[in-house]
Amino acid sequence: MPKSGRFPSGSLNLHYVEWGQPGATAVVALHGLRAYGWWFAEFGEAAQQDFRVLALDQRGRGMSDWAPDGRYSTDAYVADLEQFREHLGLDRMILLGHSMGGTNVVNYAARYPQHVQALVIVDSAPELDIAGLSRIRQELARTPALFESRAVAREFLRSLHGRASEGNLDTRVTWMLREADGGRLVWRIDSAIFDPKMTPDPPERMWTALRQVACPTLIVRGGLSDLITSDVVERMLAALKHGRAVDVPDAGHMVVEDNPDGFNAVVLPFLKSVSA
Repeated sequence: MPKSGRFPSGSLNLHYVEWGQPGATAVVALHGLRAYGWWFAEFGEAAQQDFRVLALDQRGRGMSDWAPDGRYSTDAYVADLEQFREHLGLDRMILLGHSMGGTNVVNYAARYPQHVQALVIVDSAPELDIAGLSRIRQELARTPALFESRAVAREFLRSLHGRASEGNLDTRVTWMLREADGGRLVWRIDSAIFDPKMTPDPPERMWTALRQVACPTLIVRGGLSDLITSDVVERMLAALKHGRAVDVPDAGHMVVEDNPDGFNAVVLPFLKSVSA
């Protein structure tokens, strides 16, 4: 059974989920912009026989505290990850990051190479395709602030995530939403994360970080992704010292939930090869 825990990062208390045995090789997973640690449940269940999988609710999401100062920068996420490593007493770990989480693990690996055994970058890149960005903006624009019931929330989430399993949708409703006054459901995510005044990282920051990554790295792209192009993946490979890439078929940007069997089939052999 998975376990959960909390740890301090500055003034915040952050939440994480854990699968596997404490003595196994640690795989720390960071989710994307609007997700949560339990998003990696199917991966954690598949990997727990060989690895210790630890998935964070990054600040402002899930069961983790919201930042009172509205600090949701790459530097803040990297600092949280370092606090997590210290809390667990890990010397080295494998990092796996999806989307925004991919940006965060790349920047962490560039800053703390001595603690990173290997890297898995999942549908994340320094430069994002306009088609995917437009889709995300449209999704955000039509996202309600609250829902009258779980059924209504589930129907909305199904409209966004057509390939997700019924179990994944149940997990989304549980961990993306919480009950508010009157039994209505509101989001477990700080609206400050979407503040238009927040300046995104320039692409060169991640390109520079990629060139500094020294460990074995696997780039996993959804074969149907509208956010990450094959061209930018080729450029990422050229920037990395020890990189390879694979497309997961029948998967869009949400690779881990769109095709969990396909994702596990390419990621688990890589993890075993770098932990042997």
